[in-house]
Amino acid sequence: MAFYNDRVKLADIDGREIYLIRKIKNKLKLNYYSYDGNNFEGDVADDALGEFDITINNGHVYLIYQDINRDIKLVILKGREREVHSLTRGSFPRVYELNIINHKDRINLLFLYPIDDSHMTFRIEHNLLLGNKWKNFFVDEIKIEKLLNPIKLVPYENKLYLGYYYKNQICIKSFNLEEDLWSESIVLTDNRDKLYLDLIYDEGLFHLAYSEYKEGNYVIKYKRFNGQNFIKEDEVEMSRKSNASTPTFIRKADKLWLCWNESFIIYSRYSKDFGRTWSHLQTWEEGRRQSIVRYKYATNNLKDMVLDHAFGTIYPDIKFIGFY
Repeated sequence: MAFYNDRVKLADIDGREIYLIRKIKNKLKLNYYSYDGNNFEGDVADDALGEFDITINNGHVYLIYQDINRDIKLVILKGREREVHSLTRGSFPRVYELNIINHKDRINLLFLYPIDDSHMTFRIEHNLLLGNKWKNFFVDEIKIEKLLNPIKLVPYENKLYLGYYYKNQICIKSFNLEEDLWSESIVLTDNRDKLYLDLIYDEGLFHLAYSEYKEGNYVIKYKRFNGQNFIKEDEVEMSRKSNASTPTFIRKADKLWLCWNESFIIYSRYSKDFGRTWSHLQTWEEGRRQSIVRYKYATNNLKDMVLDHAFGTIYPDIKFIGFY
């Protein structure tokens, strides 16, 4: 079957409303499911250029995307109602790694855009919604080695942490929401050939995962850092030496899961002691029978979970896989 990465966003509001949003060509298509049975389908936009992202604010879904004229648009959804706001106008560059996140009731928008014709140097920009105005921040300037790798936002207390690549090094910075100030960058890895990125904060620790090139293939690497000073505590190879990609953290109750994709099959391991020891390898065979997606998941309804992305199926039903 097939694997699709980050083409589907899923918003769960109060456990009573589900917004499933998919990008098909230039359209953003919505499937809405309500606890009261008021379900419907429709198009959110028909002029989407590339990536899009969602967050939840005051019971509304905030959706951000760049249109075919390269304007960045914010769509606010509540059931069948919607508001559309243009955040930029004119000759704005094409943006990549478009991320929107609500933390401490403040809407943050981050993205990258190229600043040279070769697309080897990018700028990371941060926009913070204050009242009804956006405040702009320069975050960093990065260079890429071969491919543009993802960024990852991690909210915790009064800070918003950003994991990102500079060439093949993974770095981290934090934004102080009280002072509206970005910190200096801290380098977390060496410069060996690597791809992908996921990052999670849990119980005073930062957990990092990525795919590293080794002996002609890619292996999922896990690293754990002290949350105060980012001193590395441990490093483990989690997968076989294969085409392992898209590592994804999920914390559910007393388990920290690390899931990934290998040739349409989802694999995972879990830890019950904050990443110090890990379970045996588990295989999830659904990918052999039906297409798998990597959902972006936004909710205001989680109690004992930290879930930002997850692997799952769309048809015949919406279902997460890779953890329990």
